Amino acid sequence: MIAAAVLPSQHYQCIDRIHLRDANYTTTTTSRGHSMIKTRPIIGYLAASASLLCAGASYAQTADAPSLQEGDAWVYQATEEQNTGILGSTTRKWDVAIVRSGSKTMVISAKAEDSNLPPKELLRNADWAVVQNINGKNTVTNRPYDFPLKPGKTWKVEYDTANPDARTKVQHITKNYTVLGWVDIKVPAGTYHAIKVEMEGEWSKEFNPTAAVATSTVTSTQAGSVAISASRNASTQQSASGRMYDAFWYVPELKTHVKLITENYQAGGALNKRVTEELAASPIH
Repeated sequence: MIAAAVLPSQHYQCIDRIHLRDANYTTTTTSRGHSMIKTRPIIGYLAASASLLCAGASYAQTADAPSLQEGDAWVYQATEEQNTGILGSTTRKWDVAIVRSGSKTMVISAKAEDSNLPPKELLRNADWAVVQNINGKNTVTNRPYDFPLKPGKTWKVEYDTANPDARTKVQHITKNYTVLGWVDIKVPAGTYHAIKVEMEGEWSKEFNPTAAVATSTVTSTQAGSVAISASRNASTQQSASGRMYDAFWYVPELKTHVKLITENYQAGGALNKRVTEELAASPIH
């Protein structure tokens, strides 16, 4: 398998489908009883018409659900930025492939090229949606695509997680997706015509109350022993909320994204984590 060649934009794909068979056309006019034949080029007319047709098609075009197969594979360059007081970043290449493809679900393998560990295998829905066990039920937690994709289409993913950690009573997630439209995008593997999807989301947390605590210690001095006691009343931390953002550039010919960005922000608005994936090669079948 070899890397996919750079795909032309949809605009030029449209023009290529129009056959310019005749470079000229003829008309006959009469002047003072004589016939005269004039030949006029029509390439300009056809090209102009093609441009109009393709411009309209680019706005109306939809992207249908992909037909994924075992062996479909992609190579991504992923950069992860993490805010630990100082914003640091790491970049790795990942080999991603379809191990098993079914009518409703599929299994994906992902392996870092610089790792000696075996590939990770992940279960996903056939439309690339992520399903997790939330409160004992299988719940869609991320749906980057709601096929067919068409500019202006919207959908939502919303769920609550009870006690995701010891401090948190409940965490609420809301993700609002919008198909923005068709764009040309350049990534390490080439330039592609992609349909862009954005997600604007919010997270919020309610915290468990902190129990009252009473402590006492005894300290020995020259004058004798001194008992010291302290107590802390029960309290509940104020609720917190923050925002999330994702962007996906989906290319139908490649059956997946050529670029994605996912961002998570702290309650104060500071960036917590950003992951950027770009297609480095696509030896897809």
